[in-house]
Amino acid sequence: MTVKKIRAQFLKLLSSQYTQDEIGVYFEMLCEAYLNFTPAQVVLNLDEALSPEKEAQFIAALKELQKNEPIQYIIGAVVFADLVLEVDERVLIPRPETEELVYWLLSAYDNEAPLNVLDIGTGSGCVAIALKKARPNWKVTAWDVDLDALATAKHNAKKNSVTINFEVVDILGAQLPNTNWDIIVSNPPYVPESEKAHTAAHVLREPEHAIFVSESSPLIFYEHIINYAAKQLNTKGSIYLEGHAPLMKTLYLLLTQARFSDIVLQNDFRTNPRFIRAHCR
Repeated sequence: MTVKKIRAQFLKLLSSQYTQDEIGVYFEMLCEAYLNFTPAQVVLNLDEALSPEKEAQFIAALKELQKNEPIQYIIGAVVFADLVLEVDERVLIPRPETEELVYWLLSAYDNEAPLNVLDIGTGSGCVAIALKKARPNWKVTAWDVDLDALATAKHNAKKNSVTINFEVVDILGAQLPNTNWDIIVSNPPYVPESEKAHTAAHVLREPEHAIFVSESSPLIFYEHIINYAAKQLNTKGSIYLEGHAPLMKTLYLLLTQARFSDIVLQNDFRTNPRFIRAHCR
């Protein structure tokens, strides 16, 4: 079977689940993973015959996509902030929006000061690893309550040659480390459970505890993070948070009530209010 024919199968068999653009992107991602083709090379090599082994890989991936398996889990990796991170069903798939949060944070600091940085709810380790890779002089600590997620994060840190202090800490717990930080960053669960009904099927294959929060307390993680940050951030320290667009104004109010200053809301590339930064007085 040629590249062109296998692509036609993808377009035909996945059209009821995904848009044509999505199918095209997924196929290009598989071509890069399995054939080492760039998108341009896919077009130039449509008549190339696939080996039986390669054909079997594409067919297996097609079947997984039909079952709504995320393409990143099928490939087993995602590119985040120019780093390759391994991902599977144990961790949330890093999003482009979270890359924006990382770049926004990095734009405010150089590598001269050896800052003490905390990433709360690290998941795959994407934020902590990207920060440490870009700012080697920083001391980066990453917390998560999920042991499987931490195992993935540790593997990704090793793969990307960075040293990070990973700790099993539940931000909702009563006893939290009495450590002072220069920066606290977090992308916690924030989607209300009521939105599950409108969530894409492939997203629901990701760990739900890393996405959804109770309808009755949608800001529970932020409340605990902000309370901890108010106590443990150094003077002029900063907190950076990613959040749910409809709740960002309430998050702004929580930071104001906790006596943070210079609070800034930032839109994502889709122009949705997604990020917030504040300084400790």
